[in-house]
Amino acid sequence: MLKKKKNHIGIKDIAKYAGVSTGPVDKVLNNRGGVSEATRERILQAIKELGYKPNILASRLKSKKEFNIAVLFPKGSEEIPFWLEHEKGFKDVMEDMTPYGFNVDLYHFQQNSQQSFIDQSNSVLEKDHDGVLMVPVFKDEAIEFVSHMEGREVPVVLFDTQIPELRELPFIGQNSKDSGYMAAELVSKCISFDASILIVSIVSAHDNHIHFDLREEGFREFFVDKGITLYKYDAIDKNKDLMTSELKRIMQNNHDIQGVFVTNAIHKIAPVFSEMDKPILIGYDLIDQNVIHLKEDLIDFLISQRPYTQAYYGIQMFYDLLIKKTPINTSTYLPIDIVMKSNIAYYEDFVK
Repeated sequence: MLKKKKNHIGIKDIAKYAGVSTGPVDKVLNNRGGVSEATRERILQAIKELGYKPNILASRLKSKKEFNIAVLFPKGSEEIPFWLEHEKGFKDVMEDMTPYGFNVDLYHFQQNSQQSFIDQSNSVLEKDHDGVLMVPVFKDEAIEFVSHMEGREVPVVLFDTQIPELRELPFIGQNSKDSGYMAAELVSKCISFDASILIVSIVSAHDNHIHFDLREEGFREFFVDKGITLYKYDAIDKNKDLMTSELKRIMQNNHDIQGVFVTNAIHKIAPVFSEMDKPILIGYDLIDQNVIHLKEDLIDFLISQRPYTQAYYGIQMFYDLLIKKTPINTSTYLPIDIVMKSNIAYYEDFVK
């Protein structure tokens, strides 16, 4: 007759089953050394056969150890609302992780201010942290900051933006180049074979967003050897009148443009197309302004980057690393969601 499994398997049960003392079992469960490979294998086999599941919460409640995670990312605002969705994710994950001894400190910098990034990264360096989750907007400064963290043996995870020089670091976010490629494929199915496409980027004086360039690179890659003409317009941010007049001029002078791909901040130019024979318009992010334009048929497609998920699971990666002692993936690429007027309702009350 099979024995009924105990509801709770403890260290003593594992030790007895493996024929060892509790000391080696404790070391294996906590990924510490001092155990021979043969003994370790025997203990791991016992754990598997007994169906042992660690009670992490009970263990954390007994421990006085706290983990402090710093988050270095741009400040959300009415002008740059994308980062406000991250704030919601961090708020929720902080509530969920508090019982496990996790503290999350948010360090905001101005998205287009190099000095602001330097100041906030220095603030992070002034305190002791067990991990850093960051957006490496300014490449050189980010590399220097990561070097300091590596010197302290503090793990760093990137989110939203990847840079080639730090590709060995764990990352959670969208594959920017692939999202641009997919956007191109989508537009290609909506225009005639002899049409042209306009690529628009909203630029600022101190822009350093590599992922915007990667989106364009992916978009252009799709149309190589397809005979489609691609125009490019860099719209100067904060100069709405110039942006409007220039876009109107481009569209009036190029009647063959049937699609417009906007690498960033599509909400700033979408209203311009309400006054003309509107082309297919595709861009990024489910911020409130974009959702309104989508429902009004000004925008045809939006690609969601799941900012809430970036924030929530970015912190959870440190839970896996620091508490569960499990390695984390070098790159965790999130799904590339295509959102239209017909399915936006399924996203509004879910994770954006």
